[in-house]
Amino acid sequence: VDGIMSKLSNRQAQIVRMLVQGKSQKETARQLGISYNTVRNHLRNARGRADCQSSLQLAMKVRKEIDP
Repeated sequence: VDGIMSKLSNRQAQIVRMLVQGKSQKETARQLGISYNTVRNHLRNARGRADCQSSLQLAMKVRKEIDP
């Protein structure tokens, strides 16, 4: 698969999946046992790799890729 998720690190992909499920960044941080800022950094880097301007745009692209 040559999609967005294949461009992400394992942790970035994990966080993006949680974003697509509707989890907040703070909730994601708590569930993964990492800081809120770490979640923000992973999402920023994931947006860069996926050429997205926002987390919403990233989530929509990934959702479309998963369920076309």
